[in-house]
Amino acid sequence: MGLSEELAIVSLVGTDAKACLALSDEAGWNQTEEDWRLFIEKGRTFGIRDGQANLIATAAAFPYEGNFGFVSMVLVTSARRREGLATRLVDLCVDHIQAQRLVPVLDATPAGEAVYAKQGFRSLFSIERWQGESRGGSAASDIRNYAPSDLASIIALDAEALGARRGAILAGFLDRAGSRAFVSPGGRGFALIRAGRKALQLGPIVAGSVAEALKLLGSVLAAVRGTFFIDVPMRQREIGEMLARRGFTRQRSFSRMAHGHGTAFGRPENLFAVAGPEFG
Repeated sequence: MGLSEELAIVSLVGTDAKACLALSDEAGWNQTEEDWRLFIEKGRTFGIRDGQANLIATAAAFPYEGNFGFVSMVLVTSARRREGLATRLVDLCVDHIQAQRLVPVLDATPAGEAVYAKQGFRSLFSIERWQGESRGGSAASDIRNYAPSDLASIIALDAEALGARRGAILAGFLDRAGSRAFVSPGGRGFALIRAGRKALQLGPIVAGSVAEALKLLGSVLAAVRGTFFIDVPMRQREIGEMLARRGFTRQRSFSRMAHGHGTAFGRPENLFAVAGPEFG
């Protein structure tokens, strides 16, 4: 039976967040219900329902202020994979972002990279996810805790490094219970950490130098105990080396991909950890 005969494609609303969370939990992903609400309320999230109105697939489009928007949360329940549902939803997200004269961007797993290439995406750089435990320790004395007055500078630093402004996302992260951020001297860099379903997500980390980024990373790991995920651009070898020394291991990789001819990406040398493959 064809897609139009059997399945309904819809724009999701806030009350769908729990059903979305069930899909990402099934896949073993780290996103929370709060993450889903950001996608639904601040971006545009598409879903596919089966004949019984069950949500069986999703994809989110999040236009950023600048020259690109992010495609993420491409999920299909295990029983309905290989039916072309994800491709259809990604195409909708691409159309939505391009309609706003923005370049669609996403982070792909190795398996997804070949699929997205057929949809017109090309690889820009690689990212590695590291996983490990932090048991606390000594923090750098000149790294301080975030204060609400730092929000504007954090948004500006992030936009400069990323190449697009995403104030709603960063403000949403920092409004959550349990989120923390650390700021380097003079407000020249920051590191942000938030709770996930499976582990703490560390990132973004933005800094003007490798030494500053390492100091921020060390301060987070000293101040916060628990299991961490951190997604590090492979060009930032010193971050990976520090994580390896602390017992972290590589979990998997991603490829940052842009649709068509791509876009300018700020100052990637200042981006030492991304916000996660769902946010970029």
